[in-house]
Amino acid sequence: MRRRSFRLRLIVMTTALVVVPLAVIGWLLIDVNRRALEESIRGQLRTVVADLARAGDRALDDSEATLRAIAATLADADTPEDVRVAVARRLVSANPAIDQAGIYDGDGQPIETVAEPGSQRLLPAVAPAELRTLARDGLPAIGPAFTSGSGPRVLMVVPVRGAAATWYVVAPVSLAAVQDQVEQVAHEAFKDDLDSVFIVDANLRIVAHPDPERAYALPAARTDGVVGVLGKIGSSDPARPTSFDAFGVYPRSGGRVVGAARSLHEVPWVVIAERKEADVFASIPRMRRAVIIAIALAMLAAIGGALVWSSRLAAPVRTLVRFADDLAHRRFDRRVEVATGDELEDLATAMSGAAADLAASDATIARERKIRGDLGRYLPAQLVDQVVAGTQRLTLGGERRTITVLFADVASFTSLVEKLPPEQVVAILNQLFTILTEIVFRHGGTVDKFIGDCVMAFWGAPGAQPDHAARAVAAAEDMLRWLEVGNEAWQAQYGVTIHLAIGVHTGDAVVGNFGSEARMEYTCIGETVNLAARLEALARPQQILASRATMDAAPGPEYVALGSHQVPGRAEPLELYEVAT
Repeated sequence: MRRRSFRLRLIVMTTALVVVPLAVIGWLLIDVNRRALEESIRGQLRTVVADLARAGDRALDDSEATLRAIAATLADADTPEDVRVAVARRLVSANPAIDQAGIYDGDGQPIETVAEPGSQRLLPAVAPAELRTLARDGLPAIGPAFTSGSGPRVLMVVPVRGAAATWYVVAPVSLAAVQDQVEQVAHEAFKDDLDSVFIVDANLRIVAHPDPERAYALPAARTDGVVGVLGKIGSSDPARPTSFDAFGVYPRSGGRVVGAARSLHEVPWVVIAERKEADVFASIPRMRRAVIIAIALAMLAAIGGALVWSSRLAAPVRTLVRFADDLAHRRFDRRVEVATGDELEDLATAMSGAAADLAASDATIARERKIRGDLGRYLPAQLVDQVVAGTQRLTLGGERRTITVLFADVASFTSLVEKLPPEQVVAILNQLFTILTEIVFRHGGTVDKFIGDCVMAFWGAPGAQPDHAARAVAAAEDMLRWLEVGNEAWQAQYGVTIHLAIGVHTGDAVVGNFGSEARMEYTCIGETVNLAARLEALARPQQILASRATMDAAPGPEYVALGSHQVPGRAEPLELYEVAT
């Protein structure tokens, strides 16, 4: 796989160092600008809906105050009736939202009507029972909006507490003041955008709109934009409208809008103000284009500068790369010179010094390898490592260790010698001892010596091995298993079959360097070694004999008890066990 060049990396890094900060700064500026615009439009829309909600509540409050004044006048039993009616007429005339009012008894039947001359009669024949029920609690009751020749109205009912009975003052209150306020806000704040602000009732009908003709018909509002999240905003009790206050970005046909909504306190209506998102954030695309152009120009400048800078910097780097390749191919006689006066020159000097050190180390390693190979012919691998590392001195002496000793002897070796020429016997023994040695090494053992047709190995020294007995028994089993394969080759080549008799014993022995200062041998000495040799002598061909001590130390394999046997050189009988293979 082809790797990207150092020069290309420098160009990319330099460009990234210029472009990434510019991109981040540009993004932050766009984000800050968007947040500022959003905060500004939030404040504008919330102010609009709050002002209109207050205007609507104030208009209804004024009408309620007028009707309560009429109710208080009519409830004054000390004032003559004609005077009370005259005062009620003047109150009706004084409120532009009320051009007529009706007085109804407790059953909702009309008693008296107060109306301005020429006004269209809009009073109901019977006061609605549901509004009278709400008004009995002392609260004004406001019915749903309805159309009239002068625009949308609502029916308002106020109770009159008389001495003998409860009356009701009922008036169709005009929403013209609210409509005027909506038109004024649309003209001043939204530049006559006819979809910018409107008021909907509990059934999502438009009761006030910048276009008065739409408001007169009480049409259903569209179901997208802010209206889409309102749902049914009225409550089960019309006297206690649901409170609603929202701001956000909402989907609408033709594009998304930024909108705000707020409910009135007196009736379950909601004032809605919306602005097209594209108009609100019109400056964002322009700023984004400016940022992209600035980043593109900065990228071109960065690439041009990086090409010049990387070319000068990459030349000595390529020289160092070629020298590193020489070192990788072990050409330690090469040297490199870089005259840049900076860290690359220091690196070249260090690499040249490293080449000289590697040349010296290579020679040292070669000598150690030769020493290790030579010593490995005479000493265990672990001991060789310790001698080479300088942690083991080749001095006479030993230490007592608990070890496991194994003897493996070729059975019927005499007949083999008589049958084959000496050269073939030596070849077979060399092949056999090579494999047996590998098996011992694979199980972490030490090959002590070869005694004619016998190999001696032990475990537990020079390094500590808590499971030395288990390792020795496993090695013995592997020897017999491998011999089945080796015999096929020897039978085919020489016409002979080899059998091993193996003895394994565990116990204490002295392990160390024995001999003289001129010629020494790393071995183990003691009764444990002798007993292991005696067990090998007692073993039949293809049999592994182990002592009770070995079985106790390595209980994993399957053992067959053979009873106690008298072993030469030992006064007490020795319990023998055969390792089942």
